[in-house]
Amino acid sequence: MALATLAAPAVLGVAFHAATQLVELDFYIPHTVAGLSALALTGLYVDSQQRPFLQSLLSLVIFSLVFLSTLVTSTIIYRLFFHRLRKFPGPLGAKISKFYSLYLSRKIQYHFEVEKLHQQYGDVVRTGPRELSIARISPIGQIMSCGKGNFYGMAETRIERQGLPFKMDQEDHRRGRRAWEISMTPQQIARYNGAMQETISLFLDRLSEPQFEGPVNVTDWISWLGYDIMGVVGFGRDFDCLRKASDHAAIKQMHEFGFALGLLKHVPWLGNLLGYLPVENAMEPYARYCRDLVREKMKALHENSDQEPEAPTDVLAWLIQAYEEKKPWGAKTIEGLDDDTRSLVMAGADTATATMTNFFYYLSLYPEIQRELHASIVEMVPASALADPATLTPDLLDRVPLLEAIINETLRLQPPIPSGNPRVTPAEGLYVRDAKYGDIDIPGNTVVYMPQWVIQRDERYFGRADEFIPTRWIATSPEAALLKERAAWFPFQVGTYYCVGQKLAIWELKSVLARSIAKFEVSFAEGEDGKAFIEGSRDQWTLTLKKLMLRFKERKTE
Repeated sequence: MALATLAAPAVLGVAFHAATQLVELDFYIPHTVAGLSALALTGLYVDSQQRPFLQSLLSLVIFSLVFLSTLVTSTIIYRLFFHRLRKFPGPLGAKISKFYSLYLSRKIQYHFEVEKLHQQYGDVVRTGPRELSIARISPIGQIMSCGKGNFYGMAETRIERQGLPFKMDQEDHRRGRRAWEISMTPQQIARYNGAMQETISLFLDRLSEPQFEGPVNVTDWISWLGYDIMGVVGFGRDFDCLRKASDHAAIKQMHEFGFALGLLKHVPWLGNLLGYLPVENAMEPYARYCRDLVREKMKALHENSDQEPEAPTDVLAWLIQAYEEKKPWGAKTIEGLDDDTRSLVMAGADTATATMTNFFYYLSLYPEIQRELHASIVEMVPASALADPATLTPDLLDRVPLLEAIINETLRLQPPIPSGNPRVTPAEGLYVRDAKYGDIDIPGNTVVYMPQWVIQRDERYFGRADEFIPTRWIATSPEAALLKERAAWFPFQVGTYYCVGQKLAIWELKSVLARSIAKFEVSFAEGEDGKAFIEGSRDQWTLTLKKLMLRFKERKTE
C-alpha cells in the first residue's frame, strides 16, 4: 500500500485526537462510535463499487488499524509528556488510561487500592489522565464546591431528566435542592418519626421471635430495615422487607447491578455507551418499580384532592407537589421526578444501612463500649420513651453523648462513600494555599476526588487513626485530644453538595442504635470474628458489606 495512503489515516488519527480535546467526549461516545461506523461503512460501499469487495474490506481494515494506532499513540504521548497533569506523581498506567483504575477495581475494593496509592505517592496522586486524588484537608472546601464529574452523567445527560443527586449544572442543582430541603426540615422529620419508629419496632420484634434466637445475618436484616424505613419516610409505604425477611425484587436487582457500578464509575463513558445497546438495562426492573411508585402516589394524591389539603407526609409527596405546581425548585419533567425517586431509595437507604451494620460490628468487637452505652441509655433516657417510641425525641437521645460519638466514629472509619465523589475544577484552575504541607496548583477541568477512606484515617488529623475510639468525639473525655482536625471528618460531604438528608439520617441512626442496645445485648455468633466482614467491604460507589453473623440476646427487664 502506498505510503501516501497510510499517511492519510495517520494524519486523521492525530487530528481526531486534537479535536476531541475541545469537547467533553464522554457524553458523546455513542454518537462518535455511530458516526465513525457510518463513515466506515459508507466508504466501504463507495470503494467496493470501483473494485472487488474483499480488496475494499482489506483497505478499510488497514485504514482503521492505522487510524486507531495513531490515535492511541498520540494520546499516550500527550498524556505522558504534554498533559497539564504531567508533573503530578502516580502510576504509569493511571497517567495513560482510566482502564488502570478499572483494573485496580477488579475486586471492587478501590478504596483499599487508592489508600495504597497515597501511601506510595503522597497526598496528591494522579489516578487518571485528567484525574487527581487528594488526601489532604486544606482543599476540601474549595474542591467540594466545584462542579460535578462525568460520573453523574453516566445514566442521563439531559439536565431536565436528572434527579437531584445527579444534577451536574450547579444552578439547576441549587434550585432542585429546595424541594428536598422543604421535605427535610426538623418539623417534617417529626412528622415522619411515628412511621419510622414503628418500622424500628417491627425490626426489634422480629429479632425477638424464637426462630431468630440463634445467629442472625445482620447485614441482611439491617438492609431490610433501612429500605423499609426509607419506604415509609420516602413514599408513605414500606417495601415489606422485614415482614418477609427478604429483599424486594426490584431492590435485589439494584444490588446485583452494584458490582457493575463499582467498575463503571471509573469509565462513565462506557456506561453511557452500554445504555444504547439493544438489551434491557440491568437497572430497568428497579427503575420501572420506581416509576410505578410515582404514578401510584400521584393517583392517590389526586383521588384525595377534594378533601381538606394537608401538608405532605412523605418525601415523594413533597416532590410531586413541587412538580405539579411547577415550582421553580420542582422537577421539570416526569422523568426528572422518576430519577429523584430512584435517588431517594439509593442514597437514603444504602448509606444508612452500611453505617448501622458497621456500628453493630464495632459494638460486638468492643463489648465494653456497648456496656457503657447501655448504661448511659438506661440512666439518661426515660424508660417510658423507650417503651413508647412515639414519644422518643431528639432531645432525649442528645442526653447520651456516647450515642452520637459511636455514630461519628463509625462514619469516620467506614464512610458510606469511601472513595469520595468526583468534582471538576473550573476552567481557570484552583490554587490551594497550604502553609503546613505545601500549596497545590490544580489545573482547570481536572477531575478531583477527596477519598474519605484515606483522609479520615490519617494520623495527622486523628490520633490512633485506625482504632475505634468513640470518646474522641466527647469534649470532656481524655481522648478528645485524639480529634486533631474535625474538618477532616466529612461523611455527609461539605460545600455546595452536602447531604440534604443529614439530619434525618442522624436521627435514624440514633434511634436504631439506642433502641437496639436498650433491648438487646449484641455479640459475635460462634465462629464469627468479623475479620472477613471488615476485609471484604466493597466500593460500589457506596460501601457494600459482606455477611456478618451476630447474636441478639434480649436483655432481662428489671
